[in-house]
Amino acid sequence: MRRWLRAGGAALLTACAARGGAGPGAAAPNPAPAPPPPPRPGERHALPQAVRYGPSAVRYLIHRRLHIEQTFSGAPQTQDLGAHIFVRAIVTGPADSSGYPATFIVDSIVPDSGTPPPIADNISKARMLIMSGRVVAQGEFRSTATSDSVLARNLAQLLGNFRDFLPRIPTDGARLGAAWTDTLSLTQRAGGSEVTRRSVQHSSAAAWEEHSGARSLRLETTGTYSVAGSGQNGGQFFQIGGAGTVTARTFLAEDGRFVGGESQDSSSLTISLPAQGLTVPVTQVLRSTVAVLP
Repeated sequence: MRRWLRAGGAALLTACAARGGAGPGAAAPNPAPAPPPPPRPGERHALPQAVRYGPSAVRYLIHRRLHIEQTFSGAPQTQDLGAHIFVRAIVTGPADSSGYPATFIVDSIVPDSGTPPPIADNISKARMLIMSGRVVAQGEFRSTATSDSVLARNLAQLLGNFRDFLPRIPTDGARLGAAWTDTLSLTQRAGGSEVTRRSVQHSSAAAWEEHSGARSLRLETTGTYSVAGSGQNGGQFFQIGGAGTVTARTFLAEDGRFVGGESQDSSSLTISLPAQGLTVPVTQVLRSTVAVLP
């Protein structure tokens, strides 16, 4: 999916020996050492130094499960939502100052059996939802156009906008043993509402492993974030605030493709409805797994 840029190259070593004449009775010179045999096809003599994103086309199956607990008027309520999302990610070149042209296509969404029928019906309607934009060197997807903005907004809680779908890496690529920190801020505006999420994520390139049939660099990420905002919902003004944590284990193939992983996002939020004098505590846990499809 992404290009792999190698730092340096393999050096071909040759040994040479000068041959001179020898007088009668002189000792024969020691034979020159034989040159090393050429590498066999597929043999590795140098490990890649960094993984960078680049042009590619990959199909993914994303499974997301969202568990919500809230207390409204003293009564606890729980809700479980889940879906299998079939996605194509296409990154083309060449890149410019804004990154690589990229498109995420949601072919279909299949709700889990426990998803409430009204929500499941809405999820099932998602067909050929297209988000176009750019992928920058760090992996952030910056969307510039959506084929159906209403559908994308309705699915935002479960689907997201793919901004953070690709793991964050340093601008010059991810290298084994490297560690880095990202400070991110995302504001979502919809229907008169504005909610901002600010996060700090710590990542490291932990090890090379085989994953999804490819030699891959395993990335470990932990993070914390805060949420604050306000808006209108059903004609009622609300305020929201809270905090959460994120953990993730993801894999980048040595050719630069994102080949899946898993993550968990846990948050404790408070929603205030001033007109009703109500404060609603909400706990959310979102678990995600991503796998590459053939």
